[in-house]
Amino acid sequence: MVAHLLKEWFIPYTRTMGNFLTEQYFKNPYPTYEKFLQESPVFWSEELRAWIVSPYELVEAGLHSTTLNAGERMSAASSHFSEEEKKQYSAILHNLNNWIVFQDPPSHTRLRRLISKSFTPRTIAAFEPKIEKIVNDLLDEIGDKEKFDLVSEFSFRLPAAVICDLLGIPLERQWDLKRWADGVAGFSAAARVTSEKAEFANQMALESKDYLITLFSELRANPGDNLLSRLVDQSDEAHPLSDDELVALVVQLFFAGFETTEGLIGNLVIALANNPEQLAKLRAKPELIENAVEEALRFDSSILKQSRVASEDQDFGGVQIKKGDYMHFMIAAANHDPARHSEPDKFDVERSDVTHMSFGHGIHFCIGAPLARLEARIATRALLERLTRIEILEPAPVYPELFAVRKPLNLWLKNI
Repeated sequence: MVAHLLKEWFIPYTRTMGNFLTEQYFKNPYPTYEKFLQESPVFWSEELRAWIVSPYELVEAGLHSTTLNAGERMSAASSHFSEEEKKQYSAILHNLNNWIVFQDPPSHTRLRRLISKSFTPRTIAAFEPKIEKIVNDLLDEIGDKEKFDLVSEFSFRLPAAVICDLLGIPLERQWDLKRWADGVAGFSAAARVTSEKAEFANQMALESKDYLITLFSELRANPGDNLLSRLVDQSDEAHPLSDDELVALVVQLFFAGFETTEGLIGNLVIALANNPEQLAKLRAKPELIENAVEEALRFDSSILKQSRVASEDQDFGGVQIKKGDYMHFMIAAANHDPARHSEPDKFDVERSDVTHMSFGHGIHFCIGAPLARLEARIATRALLERLTRIEILEPAPVYPELFAVRKPLNLWLKNI
């Protein structure tokens, strides 16, 4: 337990924490995270109706805790909806409730086991030549354009192509899948869910279900060498997944499959552009690329937080948590904790203390982390080979107003 660690840190009331959840915060949350760590490492946000936890040690402990659960997260997050609204948004709520990240054992164990065979080291290593071809093909499409948008032309399309291949979804549906996943993100990853976002997310849940149910039927009749064909054929399973569970699983896999990697590549390129001396080191020593990817994950994580719900009354970090309390563990803040990392606000491709929690921790550690890392390494190497300089152009990168995800929605680069 960590009850003895931080008793003096508890702030028992809501405080105005800098620019928290303002337009400025979504552009750059790190000054606010610094304020959290210095002044209120654990505090209650009345606006979010949740505890905000920032220190590395406590975030790590919370994500690993067996007295906090993931299974009640959606009911806690949607508790402000009226009964009528819950009926109105039932499709998206039902979809999200079936996601692995919103499950506890034994349901979580069952779902994770079904997909784990597709994410073994051998399986991921086999994807390397495919990823290299996708990267080169995308950069060939960009060709000699004077400028290009890294996000729409590369950092989204790379992981989208990989996850489509892995799942067995036709590549031409990638933009539909992005629209469905964006709808989900606007509901599940936002700090404030407007009625418009909720309605759009519900429509996307219905649209994705219609498409995927048809695809499942096609794959049962004509299976291929892909994850979905294996998932829809569960003749050996004592408790096969329902179609609703399969739909939710696919939407989550696509969302997770491109969201983390798209943000990682974009955030890494921005960090290199803003730190030319680090870019020069990386060009001089390409063997640092692996470490640079890890440093980018620490320095500007595409996943900002994970949440849990208290399963029982407990003392957590000197704070009295009640059963049912919602807790946000601020991964990106923890990654900048000076108690864990020296000079945490410095981007350093040679950093030795490059530990981070950007893929989570405990039983919910991201199953696709090795694939995301591989994609980012191959993409970084290719971009360094193709671009003699990394120069960001106007319009400046724009970030979505999402509480859980950080990624540039656009990133215009000069093609030189």
